[in-house]
Amino acid sequence: MGNFVKISLAGDLGSGKTTVGTLLAERFSAEKYSTGTIQRQIALGMGMTTLELNRYAETHPEIDRRIDDGLRALEREERDLVIDSRLAWHFVPSSFKVYMLADPFVAAARILAAERESERFASVEEAVRAIRARRESEIVRYRELYGVNIRDLSQYDYVVDTSFVPPETVAEHIAAHYALFAAGERFARYELCPARLYPCGREEGEPAFFERDGCFFIASGAAAIAERIASGARLLALERAQECAGVCTAAALKAWERRTGIRFAAPPAGVSEQ
Repeated sequence: MGNFVKISLAGDLGSGKTTVGTLLAERFSAEKYSTGTIQRQIALGMGMTTLELNRYAETHPEIDRRIDDGLRALEREERDLVIDSRLAWHFVPSSFKVYMLADPFVAAARILAAERESERFASVEEAVRAIRARRESEIVRYRELYGVNIRDLSQYDYVVDTSFVPPETVAEHIAAHYALFAAGERFARYELCPARLYPCGREEGEPAFFERDGCFFIASGAAAIAERIASGARLLALERAQECAGVCTAAALKAWERRTGIRFAAPPAGVSEQ
């Protein structure tokens, strides 16, 4: 098949896949292929919002087949491609598989700012609810159709948090990690924004996190993470760990904010007041 660039971008709604995909396509002189654009065109043609189309597709698999048949063909294509699609990692397994994370409120604000005809919302809160409903619809549909969980981060080669960094920086990090991937070299699979890491684990050890209910907690290496934050790091390279038994408390959140200068937009669900 030759040494063709193939980068697949999956991720949270509003994580910036469209913008970052465009930047990467320009960087690699590659063709950009977006199933999101195709989906929005189908929704508009049927007089639906994208959420309505997702719900319709739950009982009309021909919608997904129409989109996914085009994806399957890309695995055999001999051309440079940047593919913006939630299932490209599955249908184009030879690609460099990227997942882009985004804080729900940041993502909602981006979608509102985009003013897409098929994604009109009255407020950020309404957009957050619609994003959550659409994501749940997609998770159910793709699990039933293909037996995959699109939110399982272990399936991707590289996971990057786009919440508080500009798209140019995200594109640079993806390109740098793709170069390591293409050369067969090792690299940190996860890079997260410091403002989304809640204190919970040990001070010592290598920087690592675990995920619980969609939130990210420090499992170990809090001291090293605090040092990197102090140095101005916008993205932190971390290992993923098993969920630890630690409890995130309101007092620990306030102490971490004083220590690092970070201000959390909201506490994680179930935070202890002790």
